[in-house]
Amino acid sequence: MDRGWARVVDGLVPVVLTAAGLLHPESPATFFVCLAVAFAVLATVVLGGAAIAMLIASRVGTRIQGPRVRPARLGAEAFESARAMYVAACLAAWPLAQWQLGHETAMVWSLEGHSGWAIALQTFVGVLVIDAWLYLKHRLLHTRWLFPFHSPHHAFRDPTPFAGFAVAPVESLMTFWPILILCIPAATHWAPLYFALVIGFIGLNFYLHCGVTWRFVEATLPRAFVNTSAFHNVHHSHVKVNFGEALYLWDRLCGTRLVDRPEHRPVVEA
Repeated sequence: MDRGWARVVDGLVPVVLTAAGLLHPESPATFFVCLAVAFAVLATVVLGGAAIAMLIASRVGTRIQGPRVRPARLGAEAFESARAMYVAACLAAWPLAQWQLGHETAMVWSLEGHSGWAIALQTFVGVLVIDAWLYLKHRLLHTRWLFPFHSPHHAFRDPTPFAGFAVAPVESLMTFWPILILCIPAATHWAPLYFALVIGFIGLNFYLHCGVTWRFVEATLPRAFVNTSAFHNVHHSHVKVNFGEALYLWDRLCGTRLVDRPEHRPVVEA
């Protein structure tokens, strides 16, 4: 598939997701209000946070790719990130409308009546499973047929924090669909922990795309198999390696790090 057809499909995804709100079984109006609120919150957090992260990165840290040869494509990065947040908002509108209409969702604010250990274990396993999916999704998007849906993100070879979520709609849908799990009451999520993980994921994406490294962070995150700015920047510069999004665990297990390539392995003399 060439980028022309991919662009058409990407253009249809937000339209279809928006129109799906008309099929809400109880109140399409509630759905669209929730969609507007969700988009306003997500766009403000992501774009505002990216601006703050970019300001910090311009003053603190070591540039990975050296001085910029060309100006950053901030407008394109911001547009793609905003569009991705609209896709996420379309998905978030379903559990939000469910909650607004007085129905139970997966989100709970109190642990009363719930096992804290069970929720902690469920969350830990859930993070591993979702991150494994994100790694697999990323690998799939680098195949011949799906790369046109991912190529806009690789237009940002020397990214800024505004590129943290600068992915086209099909990739956004593949990334954010787990939001719909919140519609299932049995899939209990403790709200304080859930939102802490979401904020952590957003902040991590800012760091992964800020274009600089902070020595302490680079030394600390790998101990928990968490991705770093230096590790992810290699994906932007070399494309077909370092696919991990939140964790680099799967790259290590699957041998898809740059250092796993034969030409980059150290030579051991006999």
